[in-house]
Amino acid sequence: MKQTILTILSLPLFIFLCACSNQSEKQENLASLLPESIGKWQQVKLVTGTEALDQINSLHGKNIVVEAGAIGTYQKTGKRPAMIWISRSKTSDLTRKQSEVMADKMVSNPRSPFYAPEIFICNGVNVYRFLGMGQVHYIFCQEELGYWISAPPEDGEKLLLYFVKNKEQRP
Repeated sequence: MKQTILTILSLPLFIFLCACSNQSEKQENLASLLPESIGKWQQVKLVTGTEALDQINSLHGKNIVVEAGAIGTYQKTGKRPAMIWISRSKTSDLTRKQSEVMADKMVSNPRSPFYAPEIFICNGVNVYRFLGMGQVHYIFCQEELGYWISAPPEDGEKLLLYFVKNKEQRP
């Protein structure tokens, strides 16, 4: 009888630990999408876990519904840093809607530092492109993953092409 009660009581703990393990695994998976180098760009900082989610929410000025996040900062000699923000939502529809709302707010806010909006297709992926703050910015989705790339204008396309893969090349 005691063993049955112990088993019943330990089941919620087991489920909780599995959920925590799964969350940690999701964070690691996002970190693996940000390599140590991309061409001559070297990763100088990687933020994951709760800290990444806090920074993503801070960027938006509110909490957004994402399961995981990772932020990579890259440096190339003589260049301003480039940043790649990746977040994972529960569904691809939610990711797409979040990206559309963000792109719309970047254009419609009169105090926005972003200008020259453009939408184009790269390897079958819809990409929003903006200029602002001395950089080029790309926002796009692949399945449940949302990306924001900020880079010096002359290097932005190279970084974009690294992350926008043909469907056949996606994991």
